[in-house]
Amino acid sequence: MAKKPEFFAQTPTEPEVESDPFAFKRDVFSDVLELIRVRGNTVFTCAAAAPFGMRFAPGKFRLHIIRSGSVAIEVEGIEEQYRASQGDLVMLMHGHGHVLSDRSGRPAALVTDLARQHYDRASLTLGSGDTTWLCGEFGFDGMLSQRLLSVLPPVLILKGLRERPFEWLELSCHFILDEALNPRAGAAAMISRLLDVIFVQLLRTWATDGAIGHGWLSGAIDERINPAMSAMHADPGRAWSVSDLATLVNLSRSAFADRFQRIVGQAPLSYLTAWRLDRAAELLRYSRLSIADIADQVGYTSEAAFSRAFKGRHEMSPMQWRRFSRN
Repeated sequence: MAKKPEFFAQTPTEPEVESDPFAFKRDVFSDVLELIRVRGNTVFTCAAAAPFGMRFAPGKFRLHIIRSGSVAIEVEGIEEQYRASQGDLVMLMHGHGHVLSDRSGRPAALVTDLARQHYDRASLTLGSGDTTWLCGEFGFDGMLSQRLLSVLPPVLILKGLRERPFEWLELSCHFILDEALNPRAGAAAMISRLLDVIFVQLLRTWATDGAIGHGWLSGAIDERINPAMSAMHADPGRAWSVSDLATLVNLSRSAFADRFQRIVGQAPLSYLTAWRLDRAAELLRYSRLSIADIADQVGYTSEAAFSRAFKGRHEMSPMQWRRFSRN
């Protein structure tokens, strides 16, 4: 049997080997974010004085951190209108085109058009005025991100993050702009990591504070479901039963199955199957393991059965996925 990669943790029901007493335990959030593979891209500051309107074209994941003043936000295809003020973090999770203005209904020019005349590369600032915000762009692993991020609403606004302990958001803005304005070796990677930190913090803060629907995110923060999900993530190749998982969280089989279905939106073993195949997709792309070894890692006793299941979820064979995802 093939040796399991190091990132597969031990099954929680087995004794842990303290090879590194300082190592952090894996968790559901970290596992899913590893599959999504967040990448921070462009960053710049917008500044404007009323009246103003700036249009951001569709197709990119964007965040806006309001540093002073307030803005109205209109999103293409969404009737609801939003407003954000100093210290608020706004994220467009599905690439919608949108307008930021001093008030709704303002005429708006494309940011790329404005940049031709009003962008100062020395200060990374577009425009001038007393309303300012940091604009950043995210990228995600396109192969898996849409399915995993589908539990998030198209617009996320977290209020007053500047007032939270250590003012982490303002500090992040400071370090991002410092790296962008004073580029040193590794600046691009540093900016990407800092934007990554902002995204992770936004995600877990929203999950804790917000009203979330069904999906892995709901299960990740549920005190009874999280240990079961973590166990499946840690050892996807194990022949888990619903009874095994229920025992882990001290619930009866029926109570656990009902709770899991209600919170996550699918049955426990259906979730396990999906996780196995998504983890397999990750291994196919980033490891050199053979397809047979990957099938074994994620709990399939035959390569043929694995290939059928994989194609049913990802709409291509494991070999096709490996070729396509690496191009």
